[in-house]
Amino acid sequence: MMLNSGLARALWLALLTFLLAGTSRAEDLVIPGSGNPEYVLGQLAQAFNARQSQHRVVVPPSTGTAGALRDVGEGLSPLGRVGRTLKDDERKQGFLYVSLGRDPVVIAGGAGVTVRNLSTSQLVDIYSGKITNWSDLGGKAAPIRAVGRENSDASRQAVARVIKAFKDITFGPGVKIVNLDPQLLALLDRYPSSLGFLNRSALAACTTKVVHLALDGVDPTPENLERGSYPAWVELGLIHKPNGLTPAARAFLDFIRSPEGERMLRRYGILPPGGPG
Repeated sequence: MMLNSGLARALWLALLTFLLAGTSRAEDLVIPGSGNPEYVLGQLAQAFNARQSQHRVVVPPSTGTAGALRDVGEGLSPLGRVGRTLKDDERKQGFLYVSLGRDPVVIAGGAGVTVRNLSTSQLVDIYSGKITNWSDLGGKAAPIRAVGRENSDASRQAVARVIKAFKDITFGPGVKIVNLDPQLLALLDRYPSSLGFLNRSALAACTTKVVHLALDGVDPTPENLERGSYPAWVELGLIHKPNGLTPAARAFLDFIRSPEGERMLRRYGILPPGGPG
């Protein structure tokens, strides 16, 4: 059956349009893993996606560092996000680590907290259940809704490095233990008299104005971290396997390492690799 020239041309143009659309379609890069770098990576992804159309980066909800190791290890994603450096056994499995920088771990109160400083001993007393009301610390009377984390949590490990008693602490009966960062953020937003601890950049995802408390008189600022006077921090990073990076993953890593990417990291209080602290 012969097609007339007009119909043949229309079919050819439709086929060409389809082929071109297929070649220009963005490659999705999904980066699973820890909640610690989730917010800042989401902001970096938005900036990266807005500047080019060849690739699209997606930062899904947290599945923890374990989720990053699993998905990258099984080849489900070329990049995973983690809230700590790799352990020796993980490096032996072939994982490679790309540092995003150091992020202060903040002792954070809900919007109604009027206390502005806690000593390390007061923090231990709160989480062990000895202090249960903000009035005992000179603040406005309200029950302290303390939120704890499991031993493997990167932020808890950072606090335990500074406060040795925190390593094996037995949480008081009023402490609510959560497994993921979004759960902690939701409780800080929901309860004005709450208390928790998390890296500074992740706290930017809160919808209320949470209070950043000083620890032993030192504010959890990137400047104090850079000077070495604030002791609690996590190192945020990305992991991948050798020869496992796709073009989208390479392009996104290049953007993070660019002057614009470094400026964004610093804007959220993260000291890029090479900064003291």
